[in-house]
Amino acid sequence: MLSRGEQDSRSTSVRRDASAFALVCFVGLSGCFRTPDTTVIVDNTYEPSVVGSRVIYRATWEAVQIDAPILPGASSDPQPTVPASDNTAYVLLAPGWNPASTTPPTSFIVMQSRLGFAVDLYGTLHIPVDDATFAGSCDAQSPLTQAQADFITQSVFPEVFAHVHYDAFNCITSPASAP
Repeated sequence: MLSRGEQDSRSTSVRRDASAFALVCFVGLSGCFRTPDTTVIVDNTYEPSVVGSRVIYRATWEAVQIDAPILPGASSDPQPTVPASDNTAYVLLAPGWNPASTTPPTSFIVMQSRLGFAVDLYGTLHIPVDDATFAGSCDAQSPLTQAQADFITQSVFPEVFAHVHYDAFNCITSPASAP
C-alpha cells in the first residue's frame, strides 16, 4: 500500500501527464482542422498607359471566375480555390475600356494561357497576364485559332458573347448576325 504522500505525488503526476497529453492532442488536431487557405490571384502585368490600356474584363481559372476589372499593373483580390494540377487560364481583355464607365466594353481580345497553372494546398497561385504568358493578341502576332476562340467565347464566357462574334485572326469583336 502507498502512503498518503506517495498517493498524492502519483495523483499529481498522472494529472500533469494527462494535461500534457491533452495539450499535445489539441495542438496536433487543431492543425488537422485548419480551414484550407488556398487562393488564386490574377496579375495584370501589362504596362499602364493612357491610350489602349489592356484592362482585364474577365478571367477564369479552374472553378474560379473573376468578374471585377483588373487595371494594368494591378491584381485581383485573392480568390479561394482548391488545390489543382495544371489548368488553362482564360482572360478577356478590354483594350482602351474605362472600368469607371457605365457602359460595358464593346471590343475584346480573347486569350488563353500558353501553359497550365497549378496550386498546392495552402498555396497562393499568381497568374501573370501578358503576351508572354497568354496567346491571343494580334498585336503580339499570336492570335488564337478560330476554334480556340469559339470554345472560349461559347463555353467559357458565353454571357459576354451572347450577341457578339469574335474574329480570332483579326482580334475583332462585331455584332452577331441575326438568326
